Amino acid sequence: MDTLLLELDTAGAAPSGAAMRAAAGAPALSRASNLASAFCDVAAAREHHPAVATKAGDVSYGWLWRAADGVRRYLCGRPGHAAGARVALQLANSPEYLAAFYGTLLADGVVVPLPVGLERRRRQEIHALCRPDVLISRRQDINSEEQESATATLRLDGAGGEEPSAPPRRQGNDLAMLLFTSGSTGTPKGVMLSHRNLLANADSILHDLPIRAEDRALVIVPFCHALGNSVLQTHVLAGATLLLGGALTFPATIVETLRELAATSFSAVPEVYGMLLKYGRLGEAPLPALRYMAVAGGELRHDLAADVADRIAPAAFHVMYGQSEAAARLASLPPAEFRARRGSIGKPIPGVALAVMDEAGRELPPGEVGMLCARGDNVMLGYWQDPAATAEVMSAAGWLRTGDLAHRDDAGYFYLDGRASLLVKVQGHRVHPAEIEGMVEAGFPHAHAVAVPMARGDETRFVLFLAPRDDHPIDVAKIRAACQQELPSYKLPLRFEVLERLPLTSAQKVDRAALGLRVAGTPVA
Repeated sequence: MDTLLLELDTAGAAPSGAAMRAAAGAPALSRASNLASAFCDVAAAREHHPAVATKAGDVSYGWLWRAADGVRRYLCGRPGHAAGARVALQLANSPEYLAAFYGTLLADGVVVPLPVGLERRRRQEIHALCRPDVLISRRQDINSEEQESATATLRLDGAGGEEPSAPPRRQGNDLAMLLFTSGSTGTPKGVMLSHRNLLANADSILHDLPIRAEDRALVIVPFCHALGNSVLQTHVLAGATLLLGGALTFPATIVETLRELAATSFSAVPEVYGMLLKYGRLGEAPLPALRYMAVAGGELRHDLAADVADRIAPAAFHVMYGQSEAAARLASLPPAEFRARRGSIGKPIPGVALAVMDEAGRELPPGEVGMLCARGDNVMLGYWQDPAATAEVMSAAGWLRTGDLAHRDDAGYFYLDGRASLLVKVQGHRVHPAEIEGMVEAGFPHAHAVAVPMARGDETRFVLFLAPRDDHPIDVAKIRAACQQELPSYKLPLRFEVLERLPLTSAQKVDRAALGLRVAGTPVA
């Protein structure tokens, strides 16, 4: 596999601020058959508008278009390059990422996004599964050994004299991206997303969220993950501006960047909002440009969501739900319903159908808990070279089993009841860790319950991991007493462990596998 290093030269990448403000209006959402052509339509209409903005400067759509074509020319010039060739991207959020992403699609390739800092073993597993022809990265995003073995360097200046040519030939059902699951447990699965999947989900979100061509969206979630990619595609197809800045390791910088770059929106996973509430000083200073924030990629506790909503008012707070296999959003709760529909993920977004089904695939009536299933043009083609795993989650009728237990109310709003895979049998009872976590977190710190085997026999019990919230000290004795008072004996954690903070995956979700490893091989007494 060849390694291509991108170098960025943004001199002259965007016109002056006055010229930007006078840029043409956003084009109508493209009906192109592939994502690359849709990008080109937007770039042509928004040539002088900033596609990416940072504190250091801006990159216009025209510059990005020509930079992407430079990547296309490199890929198409490689011996043996063919439509469908896999191209791995190991790039932090940056203009280079966008150039590599759309350049790969312009070359009729398939994008395989990888997190920066991905451990060697996991990267080798993914490479063995899909065998990419090229790895595209930057020097700062890979280690020195990989830098030294790089095959070529491509300087992106976005100034080429030629207009991009040779339009992409891929069609709607053709594979556009292989999005590998985080691999927190087991072998990573490659979610196959077609051009139609990505365009359909972007179209649905643009009809649901108030995204405008003049918007400036701060993106913290990595583009290589489902939510980050969703934010990327929706804002590019709207001709809006992606803002890059702030760091999760210093949450206060996120709020500072929202203010300094006049961000109009911000979307993140629940764990990021937990950081902003604890360390980010959210709500202490006004954010006059902010119109809304959105949470997706997991369930944010209602009290925390309400806290965020109060701190950012009058900006709106949108609760959304989705997963990688759906490219990536499925449901949305309007801000006006947020307090009345406590804990709801909302209703399906346009173009998506949701249902709660039993094990036989029959739809359940309101109030009954079952498997949340989804259907729509955004649902994946399947898992890469894994028909057995695909058959487990995809029905012949096109329903995707999300893996989430849920129920709906009489008005058609959906509510999550935990991941089905986390259900365990304890003393003959089916117990979900969320039942323990919800009780503890109602008045105490962040909590995550992990099922572990007992030292004797085949019985399972729970270890409860605790992390402080709002810098309040953790009183384990008080929490244990509350558990004993509120929970039946079979749900009582048999061990409590206090951590400075809960471990996160590269997608900024709590890493349950890492928590499990902390107790692996040491059964509870």
